[in-house]
Amino acid sequence: DKNEYDNAKKYFIELLSFSDLDENMVLNANFQLAYDEFKNGNLDPFNEFIDNFPESPMSQQALLLMARFYKGSDNRVSELAVFSRMLELYPDDPKILNAYAWRMSEMNLNLLDALDKVRHAVELAYDDEDFQAGILDTEAELLWRLGLFDEAIKTIEKSLLIDPESEYFSDQKEKFINAKKEFGN
Repeated sequence: DKNEYDNAKKYFIELLSFSDLDENMVLNANFQLAYDEFKNGNLDPFNEFIDNFPESPMSQQALLLMARFYKGSDNRVSELAVFSRMLELYPDDPKILNAYAWRMSEMNLNLLDALDKVRHAVELAYDDEDFQAGILDTEAELLWRLGLFDEAIKTIEKSLLIDPESEYFSDQKEKFINAKKEFGN
């Protein structure tokens, strides 16, 4: 918490030498050590962490950080490989499905696959309307990218039904309407 990484690293290593640790302590220490290496450009410890603890939410966090790293370095091949691994490990996680779908809309790649996955995410998020509204926005964005303007408008309207005060969703709807006027559908 004090950003004293060298001291923290020493204590995390010492902590892992104890045999009677609870699982959360082991996970946290291993994640922090891997994260420290990640910040220094070494992604191997994150990959090992994910291999060792695939069910941990920290593994999802590691994968999302890796995807962001590759996005920032404009390494699409590695970024797509990270997304592939995420989808393999978490095929029914709406957060992962939505993150993939949104990024594919940004990259203008794999749009039909992303649309399938985001529609699955919408179904999975049935019990969280606020989250579902954001996922519907991703679906609408993909539909817009595919030139399916009427469907994009109908989908973003579902987001607006959930959050009628959202300026962002209203702006999205306007974007889709304008695209329909410009390109027809």
